[in-house]
Amino acid sequence: MTVCNMSIEMGARGGLIAPDETTFAYLKGRPFAPQGERWEAAVAYWKGLYSDEGAPFEEELHMDAADISPMITYGTNPGMGIPITAPIPQQLEGSEAVSFANSLRYMGFQPGESLLGKEIQYVFIGSCTNSRIEDLREVAAYVQGRQKAPHVEAIIVPGSQQVAWQARQEGLDQILAAAGFELREPGCSACLAMNDDKIPAGAYCVSTSNRNFEGRQGPGARTLLASPLVAAITAVEGKIVDVLAYVGGEEVGV
Repeated sequence: MTVCNMSIEMGARGGLIAPDETTFAYLKGRPFAPQGERWEAAVAYWKGLYSDEGAPFEEELHMDAADISPMITYGTNPGMGIPITAPIPQQLEGSEAVSFANSLRYMGFQPGESLLGKEIQYVFIGSCTNSRIEDLREVAAYVQGRQKAPHVEAIIVPGSQQVAWQARQEGLDQILAAAGFELREPGCSACLAMNDDKIPAGAYCVSTSNRNFEGRQGPGARTLLASPLVAAITAVEGKIVDVLAYVGGEEVGV
């Protein structure tokens, strides 16, 4: 769902990934999945969603996720991302030049600047994109026995009621609370400045949500998108750091 959601950032009108046996195994027996004969019929239909044999594509891109360094955004759209240890680009060319300059002005950054050491005030681990039970387990595993930085407000919003229930059943809520993280009820929350969950103007927030547009998390809020593990490490350190120096590159979620 996350990859399909974000395919628009690569220029697509929409994204579709045909389900496989892993998908079927994940869904089978869940409360809202078809049951009995309806399940068999659903699987038969889903298996028909694959492309026809020999179907041509205009272009094929192949990427190995293992080759992608931990990333973070520096601008005001999800495409403005860099490896966390890399500097902000010096400039972008063509039609992107103006939006690049405007983004840096809004974010308070300079071309060529490194984000390492940049102090942040908020961490938001939430939204339907990156607050699955697996994400909360990963965050809890890292922060257990640690404390968030005193100046950081760390908010965690599960991606659904099922995730919230499971997190409590596994005791993750207690681990997160002991580390100073506030576990909220499921909802959109600070992903799009819902209700009172807004990031103040000028404040920096490392967020696991899927959009970082101007004002997305509140008027004047400055959002840096990152993975749940990067967000957790940032909350503990209180600033942007080279996360691989803290986890050794062994975790899969950086």
